[in-house]
Amino acid sequence: MSERCNHLIDYINGQLTNTERKEFEAHLETCSTCQEELNEIKELTDDLGFDVDPVEPPSAMKDRVLAAAFAEKAPVDSQSTDDQDKTVTPIKEKQELPKRKKKRNWLIPTMAAALLLSLIGNVYTVNQLSGPGDTVVEPSVTVDSLVQRLSLQPAEETIPFEATASFVNKDQYQQLIVEADQLSQTEDTQVYQVWLLKDGDPYRAGTFTPAEDGSGMSTFDIDPSMGFDTIAITIEPDETSETPEGEIVLLEEL
Repeated sequence: MSERCNHLIDYINGQLTNTERKEFEAHLETCSTCQEELNEIKELTDDLGFDVDPVEPPSAMKDRVLAAAFAEKAPVDSQSTDDQDKTVTPIKEKQELPKRKKKRNWLIPTMAAALLLSLIGNVYTVNQLSGPGDTVVEPSVTVDSLVQRLSLQPAEETIPFEATASFVNKDQYQQLIVEADQLSQTEDTQVYQVWLLKDGDPYRAGTFTPAEDGSGMSTFDIDPSMGFDTIAITIEPDETSETPEGEIVLLEEL
């Protein structure tokens, strides 16, 4: 591939100078690779302008864009003026392009992607010219903060289960995240149930079943003002238990 082949995208976008454009068109007449890629890209982008509804930009933005474009007008030397006065013979009149080959060139998707990125870059440039009067939508950012993280202890020495509990502050609430390992597989409708206790009264705080590797996870939104004092995990007959029916396997004071 010739070095001039790298100018194909700039040629399509109209980013070449008159001299560079004419040099590339001369190269294009003899380069079958560029001819084929140009045809492929035109086929991919012919309908691009019809896929979206036209949007009228604010008049203030149009004035700024036009003013910026005319302000950056570059000096023109005598040679480039002479070049512009000459009539450029269209490529199709000089040489008929070869018929499209059925074999897809692996480079075509890459070139199309590059063309799309260049179009996105043009949109970004216009956005940068927007002034203070234009509405700019700022992305919302949510910052979570870890309040407490603790390890739950087995209720009996023979229990191999391991689990951690994390309390994370969200915008308007707090979330309890329980992560467990080395769990025994449940039977039939059995589930692992997480409980939060306050003065001995249990509150449901998430239900899960373990994966094949014995790991399990549960997340649950809670009200921190409740003032819970203990967290526990039991194995329940099913997910409908309103109070603990199975024995406690893991627990820890908060």
